[in-house]
Amino acid sequence: MSMERVDTTRKGLFSTAARLGVLIVTMGMVVLMSFTWVRAAEEQPAPPLEAAPAEETLTASLSLDVLSQYIFRGVAYSADSVVLQPTLTAGYKGFSVAVWGNLDTNEKLYRGREMWNETDLTISYTREMITNLNDIVGYIYYSLHNASDDSNEFFFGLSYAFPWFTFGVTAYREFQFYPGWWIQADLSKNFKLPWYDMSVDVGASFGYLDSGPQDFADFHSATLLAALNIPINKYITISPRVGVSFPLTGDGEDNIRINSWDGDGSHVFGGIRLVASF
Repeated sequence: MSMERVDTTRKGLFSTAARLGVLIVTMGMVVLMSFTWVRAAEEQPAPPLEAAPAEETLTASLSLDVLSQYIFRGVAYSADSVVLQPTLTAGYKGFSVAVWGNLDTNEKLYRGREMWNETDLTISYTREMITNLNDIVGYIYYSLHNASDDSNEFFFGLSYAFPWFTFGVTAYREFQFYPGWWIQADLSKNFKLPWYDMSVDVGASFGYLDSGPQDFADFHSATLLAALNIPINKYITISPRVGVSFPLTGDGEDNIRINSWDGDGSHVFGGIRLVASF
């Protein structure tokens, strides 16, 4: 499969403006409300920790992310274009199946210029082992339209809900064409707001990459995220979000620059998520 790069200047001005528009609107919404979020969060008492009830009925959700850039594990897989990322998820009694895709509105790195350039299938099972301690195990199939081979990962992890935040560690093992490990630590917190059932999600993730094909074994990158969740009705929620991704080491920065479509080591990105849950 040809991996030749093509001219990256065509439509650059329009696509860059679109990306900046998505990012500026998102950051504006988050920043303008940030001081109110912090005050409201401080005024709210911490909810008591309770065991999550088992989901006895089939659940489903459909979401769409409109983002200024596609960032995955610190690496940018788009450049100068807005990306659309739909997800369809179904769950039952701890089991979950999700189909995710990426549509690049101005894909120009590869000669084929396929706008729809990735489709992922995730199958997982999660359960509460003891109060507040959850484990998860699963499999991800990555259909990579611009790569010579697809990717397959097995993953497992643990997470614990402390009174102040949730901490988790998940290990991902690619076992076919790109053998290696990605180990990720996550910190997250949801703050309830006093208006219209709104809430704020904040989170941080830190990744360690051990990849034979890339001759890399070191701490790689970190990502900080914030999102405002705005329920429209019982089924639909809109969430503007903003994030920043950056390398943790010098070798990590070199790896990110080599693999990122834009050649940058750090990235600021944002957008809007629309979720319909049933």
